[in-house]
Amino acid sequence: MGSSSETGGAWSMTKDISLCEAWLQVSHCPITGNEIKFCHMWKKIHQEFCERVIGSTRTDQALSSRWKILNKELGKWRDALTKAMNNHRSGENLSSEIMQAQMFFGATGQGKKSFNHTLCWEVVKNCKRFQIIPTGPTIVLNEMPLHETPTSDSPMDSPMSQDSPIEKEPRPIGGEGEERE
Repeated sequence: MGSSSETGGAWSMTKDISLCEAWLQVSHCPITGNEIKFCHMWKKIHQEFCERVIGSTRTDQALSSRWKILNKELGKWRDALTKAMNNHRSGENLSSEIMQAQMFFGATGQGKKSFNHTLCWEVVKNCKRFQIIPTGPTIVLNEMPLHETPTSDSPMDSPMSQDSPIEKEPRPIGGEGEERE
């Protein structure tokens, strides 16, 4: 196995971004994106990458290997952002959600404490694979809800409806909803 400098060196942020841009352009091409075979796809991604990173010595296999790592990280970040968005509290802003997403990302373990590929995320966040689809259940971290959620959505469980001083009178018969001849 060659040294890091022989195989292209450490991956810089600009090379990661270029890889994401090349992957996005090839895999989401409206003409060939869905029809292209895997091995041909990485040859095209390699070509696109080399146009962006002039003089690159990285192979299509090296790009594919790096993409596996980035894809996993970006997927974990999407999931962390989804949890943070679903746990949004009134009065919070985007930076609060980002901080909470970083907390969720770090809680997924495997040694990574924070997400460091924000610029790559900006490249891929609108493609279908990484779209955030909000769901609704309460998010729990370390067996503790991050904020209280009512146990029931029924208006009958509301404190206002139990001892309301306003008595409800029956609706009058007839009125605006009737059909007229």
